Amino acid sequence: MTATVVTEVNRPYVPTGGAKLTAEIEVEPGRLEDRPTRQIALCIDASGSMAGDDIEQARAGAEWVFGLLEADDYVSIIAFDNEVTTVLEPTRWGAVGREAAVDAVADISAGGGTDMYSGLLEAKASLQGLPSDDATARRVLLLSDGKDNSHDPGAFGTLAREIDSEGIRIKAAGIGSDYREETIRTLGTVARGEWTHLEAAGDIESFFGDAVEEAGTVVAPDARIELDVADGVEVSEVYRSLPQTQSVEPDWEDNAAVVPLPDLLDRETQRVVLKVHAPSHDVADSVSLAEVTLTAGGETTRGAITVDYTEDESKLAAHNEQVDLDHRQTVIKTELGKGNVAEAQTQLERMTRVHGEDTEAVQTAERETRIVMEGGRKEQNDATKIVTDEGIQK
Repeated sequence: MTATVVTEVNRPYVPTGGAKLTAEIEVEPGRLEDRPTRQIALCIDASGSMAGDDIEQARAGAEWVFGLLEADDYVSIIAFDNEVTTVLEPTRWGAVGREAAVDAVADISAGGGTDMYSGLLEAKASLQGLPSDDATARRVLLLSDGKDNSHDPGAFGTLAREIDSEGIRIKAAGIGSDYREETIRTLGTVARGEWTHLEAAGDIESFFGDAVEEAGTVVAPDARIELDVADGVEVSEVYRSLPQTQSVEPDWEDNAAVVPLPDLLDRETQRVVLKVHAPSHDVADSVSLAEVTLTAGGETTRGAITVDYTEDESKLAAHNEQVDLDHRQTVIKTELGKGNVAEAQTQLERMTRVHGEDTEAVQTAERETRIVMEGGRKEQNDATKIVTDEGIQK
């Protein structure tokens, strides 16, 4: 892995009195050198509402995962209804026979309530004791069609952070129309995971399979950006823009804002967009507002968010419109993912006033807002990613 960091701002020149500007940090992770060891915990809702095709497809999805694993990978399977059952203890795949694993999965049956919280705790515990290093990709793949009996989304947010602190990313999928969307979204976005909506039982196999294959492309499993800001500089409105739009509350360590990143994947660009308040300063070239350090896979890469201070009106007119558009699009996409169409429309109106209704990005945002307004959960999830006729682009 040889990652690179590129920074841009929408206003390369600011007046000596200071200004608020938009910044963008793009991370190119480089190429995969050695395949990581994958540690996968399947966490499957086996409550009564999953009876029939859903639970059958969940079993088939688990069997599909078996065909993707290598000898050094680990797998565990947790099923939950109102109780939690460890269907398959965390096991090195090379040490378990496929027939035995398939037999274990065949015993999963649907019935009872939904204690998703306890299921996730058990999935976390199943991975915690396994050996891991900078070449380990750890995943909990959660599948549910229901609502937890006794925990609200806030409790799941806390749990997601605890799981993330163990180096485990959560891929959370809700299927059908009865699951609590906010819980699934919280699990997938509060830390460094991802959430998705599955339209039908036939999508389960792809969800499991895609997540396991993606884990095999991890070039750095625990990445983060540190923004060491200069005196008087303020940072706000931080979002991960790629691979899935998510608002971020940075952790502050002394004078540095820490933005955790999803695992870096082979040749998959990541992007962070944010607002930066540049304080007053004398006329000067290349003033650093924030030193940027990417830490991933035991390596560090550095860059900086810089501006020139000037009173030259012709220079102050310079504007990188794309950086501003990326931030505004990300805000709108994030709100659409939450189903907050009214807030997305407000942001769209502001975007239109600034950039004009004929701007391609404005038209795209308007179209996505209309699709979510007329659609459902699938459309909300699609809005958080870049989607073309060829599919999701990362």
